[in-house]
Amino acid sequence: MKFKNILAGCLTLCVITVFAAPVETQSKINEVMVYSNGAMVKRTAKVNVKSGVTEVKIPLLTPMLEQNSVQVGVKGGNATLSSIDYDVEVPGQKQIGKEVAALTKRASQLRDSIDILQSKSEVLDRERDLVLKSDNIGGDNGFTAPTLQSIASYVRNDLNDIITRQYDYQKRMKKYQEELTLNEQKMNLLYGKQMEPMSFLLVKLESSAASNCELEINYFVEDAAWMPFYEARIAKNDTKLHLVQKAYVSQATKEKWDNVKLKLSQNDPTVSNEKPELERYIMPSGTYVGRSVHTADYTNPYVKIMGVVRDWKGPLKGALVTCGDDRKTESDENGYYELLVPINKSVSFSYSGYNSTSCTARGKNVMVRNVRMDNNSSKITESEVGSHYYNYIDQNRIKRVSQSVMGSDMESNIPQMAIRNSVADIEGKNNIPADGADHEVVVKDFSVDAEYNYYAVPKLSKDVYLVASIPNWKKLDLLDGTVKLFLNNMYMGESFINARQTEDTLNLSIGKDKELAVDRKDMRTYSSKNLIKTSDKVEREWQITVKNNKSESVKVTVEDQFPVSTVDDIKVVLVDNGGAEVDEKEGKLTWKLNLKPGEKKELKFSYSVKSKRADITVE
Repeated sequence: MKFKNILAGCLTLCVITVFAAPVETQSKINEVMVYSNGAMVKRTAKVNVKSGVTEVKIPLLTPMLEQNSVQVGVKGGNATLSSIDYDVEVPGQKQIGKEVAALTKRASQLRDSIDILQSKSEVLDRERDLVLKSDNIGGDNGFTAPTLQSIASYVRNDLNDIITRQYDYQKRMKKYQEELTLNEQKMNLLYGKQMEPMSFLLVKLESSAASNCELEINYFVEDAAWMPFYEARIAKNDTKLHLVQKAYVSQATKEKWDNVKLKLSQNDPTVSNEKPELERYIMPSGTYVGRSVHTADYTNPYVKIMGVVRDWKGPLKGALVTCGDDRKTESDENGYYELLVPINKSVSFSYSGYNSTSCTARGKNVMVRNVRMDNNSSKITESEVGSHYYNYIDQNRIKRVSQSVMGSDMESNIPQMAIRNSVADIEGKNNIPADGADHEVVVKDFSVDAEYNYYAVPKLSKDVYLVASIPNWKKLDLLDGTVKLFLNNMYMGESFINARQTEDTLNLSIGKDKELAVDRKDMRTYSSKNLIKTSDKVEREWQITVKNNKSESVKVTVEDQFPVSTVDDIKVVLVDNGGAEVDEKEGKLTWKLNLKPGEKKELKFSYSVKSKRADITVE
């Protein structure tokens, strides 16, 4: 696909003035290139353009995108790209305003009902006091018994009626108060979680005739990462090793990656693509003078602050939001405000009758600040976009495979891997939620030839380890990563692939085999001094016993060592190598054994150390 026109560059966050309503069209994420730190998102949108100038709005993009990375291409039709503008909005702000207005109205009704019931209850309190204080109503002459009985019955009935009505008022007030509390919680939810900003683009197209075209939108986001790992599965009597290369992919970009094609790249686009320059090294101060490496860094000088201003009753219309002397706005009837301000500047909030408050403008493109005004202490609810996400980069879990400095024009030379899903029906498509969590995907799998041998290092461990050796492993194009090992479908633990090693054979340590035994004993230690005590001599003899308790023959490689001297006044002599292969330089002894079922072999070796130093310890 060839773009008719591509416009890319630094975009400045600005308040966009639109004289004619733009054509709004939805876009879809088709492909995502995930790097060890960040991702390049590719979207497409279909547009019907008219003759002349057509302005297209593409909403619901992540507010965390890098503005200077935005690229828009046009294909099909007769349209050419004229300009791109970028801004931030709350997509459901109108709907939120309607819901807030309804909740505010209901809250007012509930408070009025509670006030009325409270007043009625106070009237009943006075009536009850009046009834109870009427004990002298008969005067000095008193009442006859029947009359007194009637009065007592009247007072009792009146008190019962008062108590019943007050109880009813209390129940209704409690019910209204519970609804009012729930109403407040709903409003907090609307002001907080649902008041999430999203980016949008305004793309201006020019065309000589009406036609249909497709827009391709590319942009970079930082809040994504991936990390390779492997599963190695080994079955009994199978010379093949099944190696599955997988990846943990995480993203917290506030966008859904649903049914998208994923690619993984080893490149890190955040690394400068400028060639390093050596500087003049001055002695004795040890300072460097000259040209330093320039790091390609883009900082947006402005940030849009938005949110809602309210008090305990509901949204406040006309709350003043200011930054310096020249930037100010007021909240609307829903308490909503937005203001473009210089980054790191102070933003103040004030409303008549309430204490003022302020905050500092921070963030990449946008920040949300909801304000609760109060007579004593107004509060600001902070909600940094994306600050509550923790992905691999935050946890320092990414091992950067390549630190090479490559420009974007060298993309075709960057090692990449197309991920395919393990379910064949949806091969090539994946779903990665924007939750910042690990999501496992299959990269590719191999069935490789492997040799299985047992290794023992009795000086360090009394266990014998099964090791799978993969020859010519470089052609597999593996990366650094942990390996989860399975032997006959039993999890054996983890190993590690070091893709930077130079050996032609890759060794994977599978685990310990308890049916093989190894032991190492000190058979003789002899120490002597010459008559004039100018030197010491120590002789050591070791015996290694290896036994195969399996029902089949096995190959076992046993390794041990003798000391190596790097100075003239210490002399080491390997007296008996016990039939082992000897590496004089490394002081390494290697035996390669073929053990039959139940067979046991004993290996002996000895060496002497002569030294003029009294502080030498010989193991």
